[in-house]
Amino acid sequence: MRDRGKWMPFWRKALPLLVAVCAVSLPAAAADRFFMYNLTTAATFTGVFLAPAGTEQWGSNQALNDKDHEIDPSERLSIKDIGRGLFDVKLIDRKGRVCIVHNVDLRKDTTFETQDRDLKDCH
Repeated sequence: MRDRGKWMPFWRKALPLLVAVCAVSLPAAAADRFFMYNLTTAATFTGVFLAPAGTEQWGSNQALNDKDHEIDPSERLSIKDIGRGLFDVKLIDRKGRVCIVHNVDLRKDTTFETQDRDLKDCH
């Protein structure tokens, strides 16, 4: 019983600190959900790859996060397994055309849009 008395003051001090740390951490984790909006008029993407800007270190195909593995016009795609940063995005449409969108800034924002004007660097 004597040991229990030693630990009680510790827990009384530690518990509020633990609760505060959890309360601060939860909103930060929830804020780091990233999305792409396909705002093109007709392009359906079967491949969406991100790489740190200026590199070709492409990550996994984010289009696989969609239930039908295609991102149609006006559809939103959940982007997973990335952190904040500046990215190049490689888009592959249903016809096999590959387009690169440079310098997508996800340092502050958690979403980015793809529009028809972004589909100029394609082959």
